[in-house]
Amino acid sequence: MFEPTWVVRGAGEQGLVGQVKLNVDVDRLRAETAALLDRQPLIFDSTKQLALQIRSGTTDPWYESCYQEKDIAPEREYDTLNPDLAGTYFAEVLGAFPFPVFRARILGLTPRTCYSVHRDDTARFHVAIETSEHAAFVFVEQDRVFRVPADGDGYWLDTREVHTAMNGGRDLRLHIVVGAGTDL
Repeated sequence: MFEPTWVVRGAGEQGLVGQVKLNVDVDRLRAETAALLDRQPLIFDSTKQLALQIRSGTTDPWYESCYQEKDIAPEREYDTLNPDLAGTYFAEVLGAFPFPVFRARILGLTPRTCYSVHRDDTARFHVAIETSEHAAFVFVEQDRVFRVPADGDGYWLDTREVHTAMNGGRDLRLHIVVGAGTDL
């Protein structure tokens, strides 16, 4: 078990956002992401996604896990690196987490967009690729706001809490988002 550095706590002092040192080379990640997205586009209009992990038997490795949780197989089944990403920096980044990850995706949030308010079944880790001061994560009931910095670290976000994410900037916000295989 690992212990993150807590950077945001809720009203009851429970951890909402925890920082985990991953030492990701953000410039290298940006370059690999750009090259990948030249070959495989993100899907959906405002919440753009591309799968980095697959499940056994998938017939749509790049997009099957990109739909809403209720419309896909159980999240934890998406636990295998897409074979097309073997030997890439994405494999290194996912391997840097101190626990097994699942349902790893690249998520893009288009400019001037906000997700609906919701909660997820599991917590999520975010690694920012491209972001700005105008992209924020909001814990609605906790009255807390957090901006995930593109600093090469992973940020555990307790997305089991009611939340939304917004991008009020002019450029696409890009994160790697993975299911957190551990509760903190």
